[in-house]
Amino acid sequence: MKYLLVLAMAIPFLITGCSSVKSVEEGEVLYGGSRIHIHKKKYSKKWKIKDPGNKLSLVYWHLWDTPNGSFMGLPALRFMPIRLWIYNDFYTQKNKDKNSGFAHWMRENFGQAPILIEDVNPELKLAKAIDIYENFGHFRTKGDLKLNYKKKGKKCYVHYHLYIPHAYTYRNITFVADSMHSEINDHFRAYQPNSLLKEGDEFNLFTLDQEKTQIWTHLQNLGYYFLREDDIYIQADTSVGQKQIDLRIHLRRDLGTWNYQQESVDITRLEIDSTIQDRDDSNYYYYGTGRVRKRLLDSLIKIEPNEHFSLDHTRETVQKLSDIGVFESPRVSYTVTGSDSTHLLGTVSMSPIDATQIGFNLKGNYKNTGYLGPSAGFRLSQLNVFGGAENLTVDGDVYYDFPIGVFRERVSPSSGFSLRSLISAPLLRSPFSFINDRYGLPRQYLSLNFEYNDRKDYFNFTSWNTSYGFEWKSGQRSHNRLDLVGLTFTNIRNTTIRFDTVVAENPVLEKTYSDQVILGSSYTYTYNNSSIENKRLGVYFQGQAEIAGNLLDLGSAILSDTPQKERKFLGVSFSQFARFQYDFRAYLSLGPYNELVFRHLGGIGFAYGNSEEIPYTRQYFVGGSNSLRPLNARSVGPGRYIELDEAEVNQVGDIKLEWNLEYRMKLFIKLYGAIWADFGNIWLLNEDPNRNLSGIRWNKIFKDSYLNTGIGLRLDLDFLVLRADYGVILYAPIFIDDYRWIWQNGLPLHGPVIGFGYPF
Repeated sequence: MKYLLVLAMAIPFLITGCSSVKSVEEGEVLYGGSRIHIHKKKYSKKWKIKDPGNKLSLVYWHLWDTPNGSFMGLPALRFMPIRLWIYNDFYTQKNKDKNSGFAHWMRENFGQAPILIEDVNPELKLAKAIDIYENFGHFRTKGDLKLNYKKKGKKCYVHYHLYIPHAYTYRNITFVADSMHSEINDHFRAYQPNSLLKEGDEFNLFTLDQEKTQIWTHLQNLGYYFLREDDIYIQADTSVGQKQIDLRIHLRRDLGTWNYQQESVDITRLEIDSTIQDRDDSNYYYYGTGRVRKRLLDSLIKIEPNEHFSLDHTRETVQKLSDIGVFESPRVSYTVTGSDSTHLLGTVSMSPIDATQIGFNLKGNYKNTGYLGPSAGFRLSQLNVFGGAENLTVDGDVYYDFPIGVFRERVSPSSGFSLRSLISAPLLRSPFSFINDRYGLPRQYLSLNFEYNDRKDYFNFTSWNTSYGFEWKSGQRSHNRLDLVGLTFTNIRNTTIRFDTVVAENPVLEKTYSDQVILGSSYTYTYNNSSIENKRLGVYFQGQAEIAGNLLDLGSAILSDTPQKERKFLGVSFSQFARFQYDFRAYLSLGPYNELVFRHLGGIGFAYGNSEEIPYTRQYFVGGSNSLRPLNARSVGPGRYIELDEAEVNQVGDIKLEWNLEYRMKLFIKLYGAIWADFGNIWLLNEDPNRNLSGIRWNKIFKDSYLNTGIGLRLDLDFLVLRADYGVILYAPIFIDDYRWIWQNGLPLHGPVIGFGYPF
């Protein structure tokens, strides 16, 4: 009955706005979408288009125009153009030119103006698509377009047809060293084995551009400072027949002598804060606001006197001086020394960043664990503490959180404070060969953190953590972090009768919450290209591995005969476990302000040796504003177990699997909308007898997971994103069969979710 009521309310709106061409003026044509048809020209032998995906994706990128009403920005999926209907509902000949009033506000904020065929310009796009295939060697590609008119000529669908011939291939590739200067001829010939061009490959204009850049860089690194990239010619002869090409690569002949001569760096001068530094034997370089160790900067400046100019060394110098985080805008400039054009003066210049910065904040916090309250904090940063680019950061906060939600009357407030400190410095000599400075200067760091939390209904919790390790880049978008040694000590004091009773009834929880010492190592790898502009698909991946307790277990075995499970370090039990997790995300652009985002999380941990359970701080949980919405964090699981009293100990597990899908679109100005779905759960490797159905069933993972869906709004204020969602639990594995779907159990499994920032 309720579905019929909703449909009855929607019918009048759909009827009044069903005309998609109402606002299309005389002489205009509404764009309805496009299709791309690829036809291979027939030859005596069958042939295939090499790398069709890459070529076709470039073509689609330029021909992919989004019509009104396309689903998730896909032009082939045209559904109800609701925003166009809204625009038409508030469009009349009288108000179309008005820039104020309610109708104008509705059209601008909730409607979408009709996308016209003249906005698409299909003739220009067809020419661009032909150029793309020509650039890949498919010379003499032809194309035409057909316009399929509907709505009495007021609406049009575009069909692009591309007729692709076989691509031309390279027959002969010749490096012609015919310059009058024999020295550069030798260097030019020496490059040929490193060429990107191979005989038999298909013609590729993009590869030719890369080849020119690579040749130029090669010669620049040998000292040819005045040689330009445009001085390198690549000539293609397509008249040799049989769809083949002869390439001839050479240097421009009519240049001045200085273009073909090697330049040497005569003097390297260092300038800090507009002050020329004296490069004598003292230990420091001094400038207006501080000093820096000479040994550090000299090791980062790769431009050496009496050596040939090198483009790579110049770029490396600028990059490494930026990486130490003490100076801004480092740059290198060259001038000719005197009348001798073969000698250069190199000047390395930079400006110091403000060494000391301190800030304070007062804010309200919403935590996905079910708390809301104020917090006050500070942040202090001090650069170049000891003159060796040792950068120190200290920050902390104090908070008082009030419980919210259904069980707020059973839960006491939570208060506490935390202090965090980190000092990092350049790693000039790496102890491991795999940590190198190819893509940036590695850093070593030492951290010390402390946290105190007072849960009056449970306990006082304190945690000390210190770690030493390294950070480095292994690619342009790859980041690595190695915690070589990490030590954590957790202590629970002043426990209440309520907490003692809960823990005493469950031996597994007792071991999880006991005082712990964690000594181990961890490695984290991150790859991220999601921030690259004008990229259709962005990817983010982070994987982490952590192993703890092995050294302590080995030391205890050597120094004492205490059996495993009873060994201690300084009188406190130490944990021994292994833990692995990953986070994969894909960001698919579906047009301006439209994006489809997918995330998959996974993790598993297991205890061994001296431990029977993983420490609470290392176990997994689900729920909260960034996970399974609208479930509160740590309120469900593991497995099909459900804690009816949410005020009891939070639920965690050994295994976590989660999938998320979210479609994001712009509504108006700074307000964005989202449609999302979350799926997943946590499990125990071995079922806890006190938590029935908590163990994992590997063959029924999907059946034992939660499925949620919902809609949301995001207010993007540039510096802050405010998020409000409303979600529904569609499927809950805690119920018996035939009652797990929301339409089967009839329960009000829905509610709002508040958050800050995007969930992923």
